[in-house]
Amino acid sequence: MRTSVESHVGAANALTARWCAAAGERDFVVSGAGVWPLLALLASAADGPARDELTTATGLPAADGQAAALRLLDDLERAEAVSAALGVWVRRDLPLHEPWSQSLPESVLARLAGQSELDSWAARHTDGLIERFPLTVDPETLLVLATALVAKTKWQAPFDVGTLAPEDGPWRGHRGPGLSRTSRDLTNAAILDASEPVTRVVVEGVADLDVHLLLGTGAPGAVLETGLAALSGSVPIRSDLPVGTKGPGLNVRTEPVVPNTGRLRVQLPPFEVRSTHDLLTAPGLFGLTAATDCTHGHFPAISPDPLCVGQGAQEVLARFGHEGFEAAAVTAFALRAAAAVLRHDYAPVVSVVFDRPFGFLAVHRPTGLAVVAGWIATAPTSSPDVPA
Repeated sequence: MRTSVESHVGAANALTARWCAAAGERDFVVSGAGVWPLLALLASAADGPARDELTTATGLPAADGQAAALRLLDDLERAEAVSAALGVWVRRDLPLHEPWSQSLPESVLARLAGQSELDSWAARHTDGLIERFPLTVDPETLLVLATALVAKTKWQAPFDVGTLAPEDGPWRGHRGPGLSRTSRDLTNAAILDASEPVTRVVVEGVADLDVHLLLGTGAPGAVLETGLAALSGSVPIRSDLPVGTKGPGLNVRTEPVVPNTGRLRVQLPPFEVRSTHDLLTAPGLFGLTAATDCTHGHFPAISPDPLCVGQGAQEVLARFGHEGFEAAAVTAFALRAAAAVLRHDYAPVVSVVFDRPFGFLAVHRPTGLAVVAGWIATAPTSSPDVPA
């Protein structure tokens, strides 16, 4: 069982936890792993209060930001079930400092040509799951930074397809699609012993991506925070569950079983959840309060022209079906000229039943990085199509 994660992974997971805590109680999915590298890149190029805020948000020294960002993306690019891409587009009339532009990976930097080019990049680097770039290029856009992540896996053992009809709880009276599976590995079910215990079931993929299903009595952010904390071992994980153990949605009891057959029974609904996030609606969460003040510039390492953050957005999708899981996220920030150099007058344009709201994490097993995290608050009424 993992007892630690590397600093850049822990910092990205910590951002995911804070984001989940602020995301509310409706259906949502977020990818802190998509935002964090961009914030780290911006931190390394910033100065003044913007640098301080971005350093706090990323959880690493700003001087280490670029190396850590590229290392996290490289971790994902080398994964079996996850891939990642970084893109940087610059308008032709924006001068760049050579030390910054030359420090980017080869083939990352391109001229900013238009919206269709960015849409094509998003679709290409997410296997078509995200068809449109989350930002709209306008006449004030001088530079765009983006990440694209895609994660796909088939289950080691597929689920059976049936019906989920909860008899109690917030989904009582619902009747919809359900997935069920019986397996032998009891250690995939555990109770995370936080102040409010959380039941965790790990659904293993055939490659290096697993999905952690999380059920608890607390708020969505608290349940997901506990699941994220368990990735680094900072929350005790109790997988030795004797007869009589009870947890949220979990019961351990003695039943007659056929020798060599499964004894971990899991039921849940299939789900598909998609979210679009304007990252500037909560600038403090991402360390962007100062960086979005366009009365002056904040990123002197990038360009001699003062720049500020004008837009920030993420489009993210996750699907859990009977044969596997897939998720994708495209995250982007657009930089514009600060007021001091505006040159144009443009107008701005174990028996575990997930029969109630639950959380999920898609986890890159070797590093412990949560690629996406989300919450299913509404009982699904149809089954998503997850290609085999």
